[in-house]
Amino acid sequence: MLLKLIIFAIVAGILYRFLGGRLPFIDRKKSQKKEEHEFGVIEATSECSYCSTYITEDDAIIHQKKTYCSNECLEKAKIENRKRN
Repeated sequence: MLLKLIIFAIVAGILYRFLGGRLPFIDRKKSQKKEEHEFGVIEATSECSYCSTYITEDDAIIHQKKTYCSNECLEKAKIENRKRN
C-alpha cells in the first residue's frame, strides 16, 4: 500500500513539472489580473524598470525578467547596460 502511494506521488510530481508547475483547469491569471471595485475594474500594473512609469501588465514589454513601458525605454536600458559593462 505504501509503495503504491509513493509511486502515485512520484507520477503526480512528474506530471506537475511537465505542465510547467501549473494546473490547466485553474486559470490564475484571469482571477489575479482584474479586480472588481465600486468604480469599475482594476487591472494589475507593473512599474517600468527604466522610467518608473506604471503600466498595465497587458501593455508591458518584458525583457530579461524586467518590465518596460515602451521599446524606447527598453533600448535606453540596453544602451545603459552596455555602458556599465
